[in-house]
Order: sequence, then structure tokens, then C-alpha cells
Amino acid sequence: MKKLLIACAFVLAMMGHAHAADTDGDGVPDAAEPVLGTDPLQADTDGDGINDLKDKDPVFAENTLVQTGKPNGFGLSGMVENNIDEATKKSAPDHLELEIKNTSLTALKSLMIYYAINDEGTGKIEGYLKPLTGLVVEPGAAAVVHFDDAKIKGHFRANPNSSYVRSQNAKTFSIEVAADGYAPMKLEIKKDAGGAEQPD
Repeated sequence: MKKLLIACAFVLAMMGHAHAADTDGDGVPDAAEPVLGTDPLQADTDGDGINDLKDKDPVFAENTLVQTGKPNGFGLSGMVENNIDEATKKSAPDHLELEIKNTSLTALKSLMIYYAINDEGTGKIEGYLKPLTGLVVEPGAAAVVHFDDAKIKGHFRANPNSSYVRSQNAKTFSIEVAADGYAPMKLEIKKDAGGAEQPD
């Protein structure tokens, strides 16, 4: 929180209160968001229900996914680099991409994701809790979901100032996806050192 207030105070002093843009209305000026590692288009970057200005750690949400429920309702796989855009069959910028396969006899609904990014160089951990709004996976079907800045079906917004984008260190992603009635499925993905690369 101290870092947040200092960054905000500095930016406001440089720009003046009346002219400091704040696109998401969280009380943190857009110019301060990259300093804090927060998202200028999301008032609650980590999804924990606390406004970024009031959040003592605005890029770390606790994992509040319910751990009980029926097992083996779906399968989970994913990648964080060397991505492919399914629509164009061409390379895409590195980002978190998951495939959710429904192995049950009922549709998967009310899907939620929690993912933590552990920067292996600094030891800092970021945690994000997000509803996969509008996503339904029918029995026997699979859905590929992307976490980036695209505004199309199957894509969900990721923090553009996260350590995944800004740090060159190796990282470990710890991921849980939950669906209504089922215990979360878990996945761990390693990312090599180097930034989030653009498509070849």
C-alpha cells in the first residue's frame, strides 16, 4: 500500500489532480499503473473484489475456489509460450492459453480460474481470480480459452503489466479451473527465461 500511495502521489504531483487520467476509475492514475504492475482497464486487477487503490497487494488475490465437488468432470491442458491462433493457424504472441475438455455428461458452467505466476528470479508471486463469463463447455466438447488483450469470443483480459509481460525471468504458472459442481482441475506450466515474445 505504501508503494501504491507513493507512486500515485508522485504521478499526481507531476500531472496535477485535474489532468490525471484514470480510465478504470480505481483512483490510481493510468500513468501510475505500470509502476504498480496493475491493469489500467481493470479497477480490481487481481479479481479479489478489492479496488486497486485500497488493495494492500493489488496483484495478488488469494485462491478462494471451492475445493470440494465431483472429481474428473473435465480435463485441463495449456501453454504459456509458442502459442498458435486457431482461427488463422499462425503464431500468436505468448500468453496463457488453456484447453478445457468436458468429460462429463452435463455442460460445464460457471467456470472460474485462479492462476498464480511465480517469478523464479525474484520470488514474487502474483495471483489472479477470474470468472470465465459466458463460457459453457458442452458434454464431450472442448474449449480453448486465451488470456490476453483480444476482445473476441474465448479471450479474457490479462494484466498487461504483470510479471509475465515485464520480467525476463523464468516463471511457474500454477493454475486451477473450477466448474459448477466439480472440484477444480489443477495444472502447472513452466515458462523459460525471456519475455513474452511476439509471433514469429
